[in-house]
Amino acid sequence: MLTTPRHSSKPSPFILYALAFIFSFLLCLPWVSAKETPKPKPQQWQIDGIVAALDDSYPKVKQYAFEQLAKYKPQDLKILLKKPEEIAQKAANILKDKKVDSNVRGSAASALGNLGEAATKYIPDIVNILKDEKVDSIVRRSAASALGNLGEAATKYIPDIVNILKDEKVDLNVRRSAAEALGNLGEAATKYIPDIVNILKDEKVDLNVR
Repeated sequence: MLTTPRHSSKPSPFILYALAFIFSFLLCLPWVSAKETPKPKPQQWQIDGIVAALDDSYPKVKQYAFEQLAKYKPQDLKILLKKPEEIAQKAANILKDKKVDSNVRGSAASALGNLGEAATKYIPDIVNILKDEKVDSIVRRSAASALGNLGEAATKYIPDIVNILKDEKVDLNVRRSAAEALGNLGEAATKYIPDIVNILKDEKVDLNVR
């Protein structure tokens, strides 16, 4: 009786080789150089809604509103925010209020870092929050990030940021945010590159900080 020859269920070695080559090639592509998806431009009605939510009685609503302000490009906010100084004042008041939930205070700090010139008068308050050991690490790391985003106006406080980075007693996430802030402050931070290098080379330092 004739029987139909069975095909082997094993794939061809040639096919496996080709797939392995393609996979390896894809892994070698310079993904890090790919452009990030651009942030969508906010519409005026969106900004107006976010601003209204800042006065909501529920803390989580305020937190979400501040987080949204932190996501948009500063140049877009500068155009669409009708009273940025008032928004900055609200954010600063919440940031400094010890009775407010840490997550809300942290989001307020992030928003301040995105408000540009309107927030610069509150930089000393942000620095005080960063340096205060009694403040929750969630708030302190957001304060560090905010300083890094406020540009030239924050550069006089670079020594304070460096001290936070070098302080082994400070929470790891706060130190990491301090390192990122220094990287964002450009030329003004270059004299502290040796300190950053020492942190990077120190194997006893946590990987998150390095």
